[in-house]
Amino acid sequence: MKTTTFNIVGMHCASCVARNEKSLKKIKGVHNASVNFGTHSATVEFDEHIVDEKTLHGAVIKNGYHVLTEGSAHEHKEMIQKELTAAKMRAIWALLLSAPPVILTMFAIELPIAIAGFNLSVLIQAALGTFVVVGLGWEFHIGMLKQARMRFANMDTLISLGTLAAIFYSIWALLRQGFGGQAMATGDLHIYFETGAVIAALILLGRYFEAKSRGQASEAMEKLLQLGAKTARLIENGQEREVPVEQVAVGNILLIKPGEKIPVDGKIVKGDTSIDESMLTGESMPVGKHVNDDVFGATININGAIYIE
Repeated sequence: MKTTTFNIVGMHCASCVARNEKSLKKIKGVHNASVNFGTHSATVEFDEHIVDEKTLHGAVIKNGYHVLTEGSAHEHKEMIQKELTAAKMRAIWALLLSAPPVILTMFAIELPIAIAGFNLSVLIQAALGTFVVVGLGWEFHIGMLKQARMRFANMDTLISLGTLAAIFYSIWALLRQGFGGQAMATGDLHIYFETGAVIAALILLGRYFEAKSRGQASEAMEKLLQLGAKTARLIENGQEREVPVEQVAVGNILLIKPGEKIPVDGKIVKGDTSIDESMLTGESMPVGKHVNDDVFGATININGAIYIE
């Protein structure tokens, strides 16, 4: 069995997670699959003699999402930053442009200008509300179309149908009144441009907060991983050799000299020392360690050489 982890771009809700997990588990040769919404990643355990990683990626791509592999970590980081910047700008513009329709509607403000038989206030609501929903909220509608093509629905489907219903009904209500004649005031029409705009604006704001928190979590995890040692001194047949920490297996005996980071969790089998565990516990005083005591990866060996298993 082999285990692989890759990032998925484009998930917005628990429905996206469930769908990708289901698709991966249906593939012949996959023993287990877990999709994490918080990190936007999938971890799959599979038989490499039956299925390859390209097939796993293809199942996710077929669902309408994008895949980033471990080899494109820098690309993933750049994409997260671009996503955050774009989400922030869409949210700001959506909030700014949805404010006039809300104010005009809530306070029934009439402007001293009429165009084609409608008060200018109504036309401002129509223009700004439609732009916010259709223009700034395009990602909802694209997501809905992708899911509809696969005969599936997710949060994008709900948002898109709700906001478009408000906009299209309002446009139909305007057209039904007809153009010309006496100017129609806001209070004379049953229109909901501001409703669709506010829903889209609040969802876009929520997605900005989501992208921001996800970026902060990724940054924190990256810094945490950087604390760990990259290599370990492996003892085999009485000989010492340096190996990447990824190659250390359960049962190996490792030598940690004074001043070095402990590469992995383990138990002391020889030697006595003091270890700085402040990165783990916050306690600044070194902790005395003896044979059979547990030690933890990324903590620092202070003053004695030890062998750990």
